[in-house]
Amino acid sequence: MKSKIKQILSEIFDLNTKPEAIRYALIRSSFLNLFARFAGYLKHLAIAILLGFSYQTDAVFMALSLLGIFLIFADVFDSIGIPNLVESRLEGQEAFKKLSALLLTFTLILAFSILVFSILLYPILKHIPIGFSEEAKHYLGVSYFFLLPYLCLNFIFQHFGAVLRSLRRFTEYFLGELIFSVSSFILIALGLYFFRDFRVIPISFSISQVLATLFLLLRAKEFIHLKFYFDERVKLILNHFFYLSALYGVFHLYILVDRAFASLLGEKGISALTYGLLVVTVPRNIVKLEHMAITALSEVKASFEKINLYIKYSLLIGIPFALGIFIFGKVAVSLIFGYGRFSMTDVALTAEATRYYALSLAFMFIWPILYRAYQVLNWLKPVFFIAIIGILVNGFLNYLFVVVYKFGIKGICLGTFFAYFFLCLSSYFVLYYRHNIGKRRNFNED
Repeated sequence: MKSKIKQILSEIFDLNTKPEAIRYALIRSSFLNLFARFAGYLKHLAIAILLGFSYQTDAVFMALSLLGIFLIFADVFDSIGIPNLVESRLEGQEAFKKLSALLLTFTLILAFSILVFSILLYPILKHIPIGFSEEAKHYLGVSYFFLLPYLCLNFIFQHFGAVLRSLRRFTEYFLGELIFSVSSFILIALGLYFFRDFRVIPISFSISQVLATLFLLLRAKEFIHLKFYFDERVKLILNHFFYLSALYGVFHLYILVDRAFASLLGEKGISALTYGLLVVTVPRNIVKLEHMAITALSEVKASFEKINLYIKYSLLIGIPFALGIFIFGKVAVSLIFGYGRFSMTDVALTAEATRYYALSLAFMFIWPILYRAYQVLNWLKPVFFIAIIGILVNGFLNYLFVVVYKFGIKGICLGTFFAYFFLCLSSYFVLYYRHNIGKRRNFNED
């Protein structure tokens, strides 16, 4: 029996350069992703218990948000790269190597350009947290520059992750993610235990990204080639890259706007929002409904009936979780984080952020389904402008609720709720209008 179990585990975690069968890949990826998520939550737990909330943690989370602006491009390039790499792999090995070399060239250009821009723009970006004192801005600068290796290497990590996944070598990519999560947890936990210094957090992120990226580089070393050319496929990739940047950036930019206004609330506001959102998004990170929806939507060319079905699923999942979190939010926060240096004030602030962020949970499920429907339809321009307007709406509502009406953390979360409501409703009705126009056109043709 033991030998049989050992054989099964050996087959599941055997690393080679051959494409993986989907059933083994699914088991491996689920297992590794579960551990990576768990290590990620332990990392935040270690920060809460060993350091607590302060202007220093506010600065670290603000720095991550500022760099999140640039990391949007890494996510988009990854999303565009995989389907094109898969298509080229089906054409033949030479076509695959040619495209992967081109994408690596673009990735390196993008990574180093972003690194330069992030340094040059910092004197402007540091003023985004408008309520930060000079002391807090000092902590922000330290965190920001310690995180720059994390930023740059993230692009390279995502590129080689896309190459491996397009070759059906899923386990290696998820092992890379696990290496980052586990090493960052260990480094942060040990570093804070011995030094109690906030600089441990950004340094740990950067070291962990180095380790994870080195692993993927070694696993995909045969694809380290550079090439440049321009054809219709490259033109389409660049066109999609521009529009998808706004769609993928909505979640990151909402967080950035929220944290910018949270800087007006004094010490601990940004940290409380960060942890509140962390708790609220647990159901979404576990279920990942949009990852299943994209396949189903692609199969039926994003039919309106299928869109409605997944919106229904989103509401059925999101609303009960939102109600549960709203009612039991304070109890959950106290049980999960309420130890060590995590004070009663930290508990109260985080619980408030958790309860009111929960109002947006169903829309956090719906929005990725809607913009993926637009992506399947290759109709990105309308939703691009809707996304931009949604970000502006979030900024205006944050100003209204925080600066004018003084609602505090609750006001920031309410601003996010109404902005998501606008975003999803507008996107849905534009799709509905397109669907009706199509039906009328088909009716007239008949």
